[in-house]
Amino acid sequence: MVGMLSTIMLGLLGLAFDCGRMFVMKNELQTFCDSAAIASVRNLDGTRSGVDLAHTTALNGPLGTAVPNAMNFDTQKITSVTETYANTFNGNYVGYAVASGTATNIYRFLKVDANANVKLYFLGAINGNPTGVQISATATAGQQEQPALFNNGGLLPFSPAAHNASDTTNFGLIPGQRYTFKWGNKADTTDCPGDQGWVKANSFPAQRGYLDLGQGNGASGLRKAIEFGGYPDGIHPPATVDAGDNLDGVAGNKAPSLTSIMNRSLQDPDQTSTTWEQYKASLQQGVANGRRLVVTLIDDPAQATPGGNGTYRAIGFGSFLLDPASVYLNNDQGGNGSYCATYIGPANLSGGGTGGTSGTSMYRIVLYK
Repeated sequence: MVGMLSTIMLGLLGLAFDCGRMFVMKNELQTFCDSAAIASVRNLDGTRSGVDLAHTTALNGPLGTAVPNAMNFDTQKITSVTETYANTFNGNYVGYAVASGTATNIYRFLKVDANANVKLYFLGAINGNPTGVQISATATAGQQEQPALFNNGGLLPFSPAAHNASDTTNFGLIPGQRYTFKWGNKADTTDCPGDQGWVKANSFPAQRGYLDLGQGNGASGLRKAIEFGGYPDGIHPPATVDAGDNLDGVAGNKAPSLTSIMNRSLQDPDQTSTTWEQYKASLQQGVANGRRLVVTLIDDPAQATPGGNGTYRAIGFGSFLLDPASVYLNNDQGGNGSYCATYIGPANLSGGGTGGTSGTSMYRIVLYK
């Protein structure tokens, strides 16, 4: 009786051990897929290089090739991984070879599938049983489009001017080009390449491009809004900001603006990347932390109004990359110079670009499945 029960108990113990390992490793594999999908989809910005970075992240996980994600208590590297891309969550998912075949794209969704073999120590010893079992996991993340009713802070109090108000994707701005955040001392002067040679409508001398997002028109509030965001906050008017709103400008040069925009840029350890392509690679390597990535309102200068502080007409939002702090210092010209930032594309609240095509919406990264 003892011998029979001992055999049964050892068999149950072996079943519990092997099944427990399968359960743990299945969870580890699912964690890898979830984190890899979220990290990968962030790279999709409508470019081929964005797909390439997403591919690298999907294969290795968010920690990169230096510390690739692993399972079995971090002893077994996950090697069997594939990722596919789509324009919509329920759309047609294509492989990396197809997705990277064009210079531009509108991919916003990415699915990561992974599988691995779990060795069976006890069950595999029984004659006729397999020595291992295949487990798998899948996850889908995407850049969710949502109305741009912005009320949770994070906007910078600048208003880059649209070049084409009827273009509801990029408003006439070219991704990768530098545009004006703060205009020069005559309100229509700038050193920013994207605005040079372009005639800005309604260049009122008192307006430099600052917006009142609830921080007021004082220097202290403007400094706080540039360095840390926090407006609109749902309390101070305007409580929310959306396309179609008229917002008060903040007149004058504002003495702390140079220090503020330099401090915001310096919150990011990457002070060498000068292009979006360089900065994307820096993010991938863990050198940059994303603090130079900002979201601002984009206004239609033809609908701006003079008088007092004047008003700006919001028509959409965009993501921008701030210059290194040293660039702002060199271009300040005693407060009379312009401040530039690189346009990335429609606004992504999670930082970076997006494959989305609506400049009047917001995008944020969501784990769908």
